[in-house]
Amino acid sequence: MRYSIPLWVLPALTLAACSAGPSHHSATAEAAAEEKISANTVTAAADSVAFQNNIASLNSASRKRVRSADIQCRVNSVFDAVSTIERATRSVEGVIVSSNQYSQSRNDSYLPYTTDSVRQVRVYTTAADIQLKVPVASLDSVVHVITGLATFIDHRTLKDEDKTLDYLSNSLRNNVAASTVTADKKTSSVDAATYNDDKKVEKIDRQIRNLAIIDDVNNATISIALVQPDKADVQIVVNPDAVSRAGFGTELKMSVINGTEMLRNIFLFLVGIWPLVILGVLGYFTFRKIKKAA
Repeated sequence: MRYSIPLWVLPALTLAACSAGPSHHSATAEAAAEEKISANTVTAAADSVAFQNNIASLNSASRKRVRSADIQCRVNSVFDAVSTIERATRSVEGVIVSSNQYSQSRNDSYLPYTTDSVRQVRVYTTAADIQLKVPVASLDSVVHVITGLATFIDHRTLKDEDKTLDYLSNSLRNNVAASTVTADKKTSSVDAATYNDDKKVEKIDRQIRNLAIIDDVNNATISIALVQPDKADVQIVVNPDAVSRAGFGTELKMSVINGTEMLRNIFLFLVGIWPLVILGVLGYFTFRKIKKAA
């Protein structure tokens, strides 16, 4: 049985295919254009020498000021303090770069408890090392939370470093048109290519350093070292000497066997030195005869 296809179907399918193709290509082109614009924006931010405000003022908003904090203190409970600090960091949309808790044993003692167990007393201290990244506007509030948990502060250091000149130096050097070396009689094509590639890499490194400065300006770094007072961990553990010792019957049997083995060794030793025994006996009787004759 044959089916006939209307003549108007083929033109309609062709028209639909043509209309679908450009839309997909257009979406891909738009996405690529957006990525290119984003990359150009980042590059422009790293190479910009323009400032919105006059940087002559020490507190100008355009200055590249990098803030950080370093705190070392003692708390009542390291676990509770770390949990509080982590919650405070998340509440200001900060990032916990690293959080490490650990315990250090100072002394272990074993005291008699029962016939087959001992009391283990372990004196230990718990500490933690934390590194945070928080929005610079929230630095003071997070530091206030940390110091509020402390019972003793070893040190608290706040830093405010001005990176404006470093940023400006990198930007100015990137904006200067780099000379391109071409191959000639004195310079080979390999040397020229190597020189040009090195210049491009140097420019990229300066851009990355500027982007790192911008990131540090917007987000402060907090380094924290926590420690708590010594605590004792007391446990009743098995006495290895009592558990590993054999029963009375087994020890009695082994004692008999060991005594027998010792007697056997003595007998074999005496048998082994029989010539010396005979010489000793003959010497004894000879001495007695000489003594009687005298």
